[in-house]
Amino acid sequence: MKQIHTKPELIVLQSPDMQLVIHAIPAHLAETFEITSPPQPREETAIKLFFTVPSIEGAREVAAGLGGGVHGEVWQGQGFAACNAMDPEGNVFQIRESVGAA
Repeated sequence: MKQIHTKPELIVLQSPDMQLVIHAIPAHLAETFEITSPPQPREETAIKLFFTVPSIEGAREVAAGLGGGVHGEVWQGQGFAACNAMDPEGNVFQIRESVGAA
């Protein structure tokens, strides 16, 4: 995805297939939790995103360099391997690497 717009309160990412607008957490909600360093996983959210990556190991290196992380067990699904990851604020998402016959 390509970053196409940024303001202090939001960022807009776009690919040929979708657009994602990420809003800053409203102050009254942000006051209800602490973002630690290193961040603690925050899994109790309304949405869990899944992203396909060329390599889980490659994503592990990139995420660490950006302040997030790929952690935990890698498990196998039908045609993919998957693992949980976390952004620098602790928001949990899943990455998937295609495996097997194409």
